[in-house]
Amino acid sequence: MRQFSAVLILVALFLVLVGSRFQASDGDKLAAVSRLTARKVQAALPPAVNIAAPVDALRKELPTHADDVVRARLAADKRFVGVEFKVTAEGNVVTLRGVVPDARIKRLAVGVAENTVGVDRVVDELAIPAE
Repeated sequence: MRQFSAVLILVALFLVLVGSRFQASDGDKLAAVSRLTARKVQAALPPAVNIAAPVDALRKELPTHADDVVRARLAADKRFVGVEFKVTAEGNVVTLRGVVPDARIKRLAVGVAENTVGVDRVVDELAIPAE
């Protein structure tokens, strides 16, 4: 909130200077006000360590291998509730195994895997039970 207020003050000062027959010498005044505002905004921000630590912790928790990413995407997708997938990978080639209820779910699962960043090819070994 402080940062937003500081930016609004700076914009208001700029508009006042421009609207009041801005002179070339007023540029120095505007620069001084800008520096003061920048210092106040920096002082109001938390230290960089406090911001970077949660981001680094989150980055460590994100999956990095293709099979982990596909597994996480399939588990998070509500369309696959109750469906067990076995996901393996060799490099960027992902293999999907398991039993799916119908052909639509099979197409959706293969589509999710194919559209995952880091996956070059999907080997579809999903089975549909015979009726």
